Formats: sequence, structure tokens, C-alpha cells
Amino acid sequence: MSVRPRLIAKLSRRAVVTAAAVAVVVIVGAAAAVTSRPSSCASCHAMRPYAQALADSSHSQIGCYSCHLEAGVWSYPAFKAREWGPMALGSLLGREPTGTALGVASRPCLSCHEAVLEGPVRRNGIRIDHLACAGESMDCSSCHNAVAHGRAIRWVRAPVMEECVRCHVSAKAPTGCDSCHEGRRERDRLQKGPWQVTHGASWKSTHGLGDIRFCVTCHPADYCVKCHGVELPHGSDFGRLHGAVAKTTDAKCVDCHDREALCDECHRMQMPHPKGFLKVHAEAVSDRGEKTCARCHIIKLDCRGCHDAHVHPATTEGTLGGPGGLIGVPNPGGVR
Repeated sequence: MSVRPRLIAKLSRRAVVTAAAVAVVVIVGAAAAVTSRPSSCASCHAMRPYAQALADSSHSQIGCYSCHLEAGVWSYPAFKAREWGPMALGSLLGREPTGTALGVASRPCLSCHEAVLEGPVRRNGIRIDHLACAGESMDCSSCHNAVAHGRAIRWVRAPVMEECVRCHVSAKAPTGCDSCHEGRRERDRLQKGPWQVTHGASWKSTHGLGDIRFCVTCHPADYCVKCHGVELPHGSDFGRLHGAVAKTTDAKCVDCHDREALCDECHRMQMPHPKGFLKVHAEAVSDRGEKTCARCHIIKLDCRGCHDAHVHPATTEGTLGGPGGLIGVPNPGGVR
């Protein structure tokens, strides 16, 4: 074979390979373009109402990839590989998608909403300075993850006032209502949202459903004492001294606590001890061990004062500083 025919054959093979490669690129590109449309995503995610929720949201004209490509165009190949791999395979096998393939980083949000970093934003009666409150490393989805898919997502996160107050207290920032809220009276604020549970018509039985650590944000420190008789939340030392409080005639522990579920479960016996317990207390010691008793009693005084020194009459009142007992001092850690 002469040089010319061999050259032609070689060029022909190269042209075929090139044409094939171009065809593959065109087909893959077309497939990528088609499968990147919201309607394509909806074909699988319609099993849960993600697509419909998006269509009904303020983000209905924004494509899925605009938000879900965490690093922009550079994460596109990895996203498509995941989409065409485990996601498509799972769909073919009839598995229901459990969520979006990737979360939403703040970068896509700020590409449209960068103005929130320029100063306080006022919306829906709330005023917030995002840069001061969330910082430059803010995670928009911590408060706004339902803006596109609404209640279709598995865990709706929204701004929580207690988190704001915690930060305000730490930074010594104002905690008054008008610092963040505007345009509504206090009464109106308490009748809507989570406040209607703790401050509504049934507040006497439901106010404990809130986080009592933050009651002092609006109420004076002794506000709870007027009804409950003790400091709320209980002080750090309350666990060691609560016995004396629980045994007073005006104790209201059971207004909030279930005696059997809390007291008896923790002490591993009925608390306070029932009438006649002294006669059968040896059985409780044998069954539960002396260490259980030592959590409240000073063994050297409460037990051995009777059993060794034969001090009479005996009493079961000698508990961690309890009134009328054999002792008058605390027993940190049940020292024996």
C-alpha cells in the first residue's frame, strides 16, 4: 500500500474517532442540560411535594442548581455524577428520595440577597442586623431553610427568639422587645406564634412548655416565686438541697413535676418516705444498697447514731440539712 492510501485511512480513522467524541460530548451535554431543568428534578422529587412547594414559593423562577450547587459551577460535575449514579439508580429501583442531594450554602443566597449585609433589615415586624447577629460566616439555612420548599422539607427551621436572647445577653446587647420587634403592640405579639401557647388563655397550664431560662427576659427575677414558691429555673445547688423544700407544708413540686416519674425514679423508692417507712427501712437498704441511702443521708449519723450508739427515739428526718433531723449540715456527695 502506498503512502497516500495509508494517510487517507489514518485520517479517516481519526475523523471517525473525533466525530464519535464530539457526538458523545453533544449527547452528554444535551442530557446534562435536560436533566438539569426543574421539571427533571421534579420527576423524582414529586414523590414528596418538593417541586409543588417550589412552584408555589417566591423562588419559583429560580432553578434547582442555582441554590444546590454549593461551590457554583465547579461542583456541577460532582453533582451530576451523584445525580446520575446513586440518585437515578435509587429512583429506578423505586426508592423514595429522602431529601435534596445537597444542602444550600449561604453563597447562593447572598448572590441575590447581598443587601442584607449592608445594615438592619425590617420585615414582618422584625428588625435584624444580619452581619452583627450572624457574622460573616452566617448560615442562612439556620433560619430560612423553608423559603423554597416550605413544609415539604423534613425539618423546618425558623428564627428562635431564645437563641437571639442568649446571644444578646452574652454580648450585653439590649433585650427589650422593641430592640428587634416593631409595628405591633405587646398584646398582639403574645397572641400569635409560639407565644400563644405560653401566654394564651390557658397560660396557667401551658406556660411551662416554654424555656423557663428566658422568662427573665421580660419578667422580673422573682416573678415565678410568687406562685411557685421557689426560684425558677432552680439554682445550681438545688439538687442537693431540694429535700428540705419538698418536705415543707406549702411545697408545690407536684404542680410541675410528676412525683413517681421524677422523685421515685431518681431515689429508687417512694419519696417522701411514706408513713411507717422506719419500720421497714431495713428491707429497702437490703434491696437497694446502702449507697442509695447515702445519696441523701449521712450514714455515720443517721444510721449508726441509732444502730451503733442506740440513740432513741429514732427518726427518718436526718436528711441533707433537713429540719428536725439528726443533722443540720449538708452532705456533699453522700460522704459517709
